[in-house]
Amino acid sequence: MKEGRSFFIETYGCEMNKSDSIDVALSLEEHGYKRASSIEEADLIILNTCSVREHAVERIIGRLGFFRSLSLKADGEIVIVLTGCVAQEQGRRLMELFPEIKVIAGTYHFLDIPRLIERYERSGIPVIADDMEEYFFSTYRGMRAEGHRAWVNIITGCSNYCSYCIVPYLRGKEISKSSSEVLREISELVQRGVVEITLLGHNVNAYGIDSGDISFVELLERINEIDGLRWIRFLTSHPRDFNPELVKRISRLPKVCRHFHLPLQSGSDRILALMNRKYTLSHFRSVVDAIREFMLDAAITTDIIVGFPAETEEDFEQTLKAVESIEFDDAFTYRYSKRPFTRAATFEDQVPSEVAAKRLTELISLQRAISLKKNLEEVGKHVTLLVERMSKKSSSEFLCRSEKNKVVVVPTKKPSGSFIEAKIVEISGNTLRGVELELKGGKKPSDVKPPGVVSCI
Repeated sequence: MKEGRSFFIETYGCEMNKSDSIDVALSLEEHGYKRASSIEEADLIILNTCSVREHAVERIIGRLGFFRSLSLKADGEIVIVLTGCVAQEQGRRLMELFPEIKVIAGTYHFLDIPRLIERYERSGIPVIADDMEEYFFSTYRGMRAEGHRAWVNIITGCSNYCSYCIVPYLRGKEISKSSSEVLREISELVQRGVVEITLLGHNVNAYGIDSGDISFVELLERINEIDGLRWIRFLTSHPRDFNPELVKRISRLPKVCRHFHLPLQSGSDRILALMNRKYTLSHFRSVVDAIREFMLDAAITTDIIVGFPAETEEDFEQTLKAVESIEFDDAFTYRYSKRPFTRAATFEDQVPSEVAAKRLTELISLQRAISLKKNLEEVGKHVTLLVERMSKKSSSEFLCRSEKNKVVVVPTKKPSGSFIEAKIVEISGNTLRGVELELKGGKKPSDVKPPGVVSCI
């Protein structure tokens, strides 16, 4: 490695990618690289990419064009590394189109980036590592803390093969990290001051199935026992792998936050079958009903795709009715995007883009009204909040987050990573605002909860 090299990482896509970028940064620092404060100051640029939708790939190609112009203006060579799902899917083609890319690191090789860069610098020949023979989890453990919180990857890959999804082809089959390693990592993070962890996986509740290790709920039970840890979150769950009994079992764990992200994708059983989702709307509702029975005021968010091949107006109406009756706190909504390798890309009856766009607009309008209603229901409630960061609009206000994953702006003098009790007093636009409550009798914020509320997800 040349002396004084600095790097900048630009990350696109899901929390898994963001988590991977933390490991890339740590691996580069371990090899003597320094973080640059901006792209313009870096002589090593890592682009960590997402390929889940066509638009995401188009954004990456646009950024590569910008990096080309940046490299032409630079005094010395700028090394560009392409990693993540786009690198796995079409890294070789993009390297031909953009010779500025010197290293391709596929989804099994993001921890190898320092070594791959060194190989390029020794030989001057661009390097490609895109095989998927053996996956290694990060060993940085406690070093992955980001202040008071941390992401913990517990499972990678996906074995579901939903007909629209490219992830299994780019991330491989499900591979679970050993439970002993997960528990060790979280214990080290807590020792470094982490109070909130988010368990990550493309399908977290499939944890342990591939390896014969303990199940996901058993893992949650053991994590719940770690002293010093306050809140546990997890992303993303597959409805097929949840049932009312599991929900009831999770409800007994006080550290698990009261928020479920449970992707519905469609309210039509016919479309769910074409999607290969392996559950029905009735099963999905049974999980939702269990959450609301055992979780007491839990928040539920979701993902929904419109314009899937062969989706009729009747199918779409069933989705609208499901959204209206379930009343999700929020939803990530998308138009169907045809992806390489997937079965849905070969389906007939592709929905015209203008029809899909109209349906998306209608769905978004419905969900915004529901989200506003759900947020208005928060006004007047007493909640425990985790202070995250100072507001950009006022140095006296902080963005805080509730167990339900709702952001609340509160004037407070408590630093990031503190827990406070607050009353939500109003909603301004889409923003919840609160006031901090002063506790009496020597009680700590963590000792006080609204009557009848169990802290669980």
